[in-house]
Amino acid sequence: MDRIRVYTGGVASCNGYLFKTKDNTYVAVDAPSGFADWIYSKKPDIIITDLLITHQHFDHVEDACRMRQIFDCRIHAGQPYNENLTLEKMARDAWGLPLNVQPFVVDEVLTSDIHTANWGGLLWHLHQVPGHSADSIVYDLPDEGIMFTGDVIFAGSIGRTDLPGGNLRLLKKGIETKVLNQPATTMIFPGHGPYTTVKNELLTNPFIS
Repeated sequence: MDRIRVYTGGVASCNGYLFKTKDNTYVAVDAPSGFADWIYSKKPDIIITDLLITHQHFDHVEDACRMRQIFDCRIHAGQPYNENLTLEKMARDAWGLPLNVQPFVVDEVLTSDIHTANWGGLLWHLHQVPGHSADSIVYDLPDEGIMFTGDVIFAGSIGRTDLPGGNLRLLKKGIETKVLNQPATTMIFPGHGPYTTVKNELLTNPFIS
């Protein structure tokens, strides 16, 4: 889709998305390492109104603070910033990753009673899908036929559930009731790897029952 640009960066090759709105501003989804400087190097005059965080694992928020500093965008997430959600300390201690996530302020906490939002002049539907992380949110644009799923579902796979806050039963239930019940042509833009469609995952994803 011409209105979406993707950047992939950081130690976990995380996707950050730029979505162009109808008024020529942008909404960003997730903030992997290097995302802010990549955007600025290509579009220094860009207006990014909002940054949507799918969940706060370190690879999705390493550049959240820098995005705010450079673009003065509002940050939206399922919970306030929390070091326990970023898993930064675990990643450093257990995996030896040289991480330093700068704390950031979540301007709007998207609680479970918030089902829709208007960002960039577009109506977004919000689906809470815990199981990979307790704060996971899927950002759905039904009028555009696209979803940003973070680490809930990937092309041919689903998010891992062996990390703190993981729950396979909850994750699979959320995928079935909030992602794969969308129109078959809906495009899925995940936190890692290539985009896919609801139809393709229903037909080929081995984790879908």
